Amino acid sequence: MIKNIAISFLLLLSFVGNSFAQDFQNIPLESSTTTEEFVTQHADVEIVIGDLKIKAPFLYKGETTTKQGYIVNIRDTIRIKDIVEGCQSSCDILVKEITKSFNSKISSCQYNCNIRVEQVLKEKEVLTLEVSRLNDNLESEIRSKYVWAVLSSVAGVGIGILVYEISR
Repeated sequence: MIKNIAISFLLLLSFVGNSFAQDFQNIPLESSTTTEEFVTQHADVEIVIGDLKIKAPFLYKGETTTKQGYIVNIRDTIRIKDIVEGCQSSCDILVKEITKSFNSKISSCQYNCNIRVEQVLKEKEVLTLEVSRLNDNLESEIRSKYVWAVLSSVAGVGIGILVYEISR
């Protein structure tokens, strides 16, 4: 993509730079050889290279232009198009390879993340069971403390009454 933009920009600069390089007026496009043409009307040509569209009007013999410029023959245009399409295809191959590489990295990271999540969930279940077991132990410990406190109080009152009766 960047190569296409750079090549398009360089071609544009070279065409514009050459058209303003020298200030010639009225350049006739006549040749010394005469050829017979069977086509009476020529349509304008639109050259498409990637995203670049170049409109080229057909100039007849004897017509003059207001600016100096290069006329690119069809072989050169085809070569430019082949170069740009080659760059585009190589960029497409790079994009596919990079996408494939990152997709494999993402899938391996996702797999590792899933393993870690499963481990955390297992640890959570173990800790939940341990908390419920500790709560049950705490409740039984509290119950036994109440029982011992009541028994100690009753025994203390009984020993107190016994000592009082003995000392009287």
